[in-house]
Amino acid sequence: MHSPRFSGQRLAFLIGVPLAWAVLLLFHPQGSGRLYDAVRDEVTRWQVVHVGTVFFIGLMGLAVYLLVRDLPGTAARVSRWAAAVFVLFYGAWEAVAGLTVGALIQYTNGLPATERSTGSDAIESVNDNAIVGDFGLLNSVGALAWVTAVAAAAVAVRRAGAPLSAAVLLGLSAIVVNHPPPTGPIGLAFFAAAVLLIARAQPARRPLERSEPALRVSMRA
Repeated sequence: MHSPRFSGQRLAFLIGVPLAWAVLLLFHPQGSGRLYDAVRDEVTRWQVVHVGTVFFIGLMGLAVYLLVRDLPGTAARVSRWAAAVFVLFYGAWEAVAGLTVGALIQYTNGLPATERSTGSDAIESVNDNAIVGDFGLLNSVGALAWVTAVAAAAVAVRRAGAPLSAAVLLGLSAIVVNHPPPTGPIGLAFFAAAVLLIARAQPARRPLERSEPALRVSMRA
């Protein structure tokens, strides 16, 4: 067995995608209490971050797939399927929890001050919903799928000869399910660092040897 090999383009993708998402998440609005009160003055930033996050969820699912695509065994197969489930469920949850809630916040900002409490209540009802809420079905299944995908990937790359440190970092990237900073960016940095360690463990390629064609000399009598 040997550590997974990455082409230059695949390596750039596997490192660049998590780091780019980590940078985006650093701008994720923070706050406590009711969501409307925490985000109403930063709703544009909220929308930009979550539009980007929807795309990055798909890209991270692809990153996990590419990481284990060429590896044999049950762990790699489980990782690939779990990555697909993550994209489907976590992406669906993010579209509601991020984009729909952002639209409701924008709408509530346009209401008269005396009616904004009604809009705030509607936003909280979405967050508490059993299907699309923060602890609802979509988020729970998507988060579990991500944890499964990276844990199985860690097992698969370790069995293929990757360093133990890379497998550990890959497993620790499970914390991305709590994507607001600092947890999300840290987890994504773990993923990128794991890929870098795997790449550094690859055996050096030998330079291609040039074969000199034999020259045929015709002798004249």
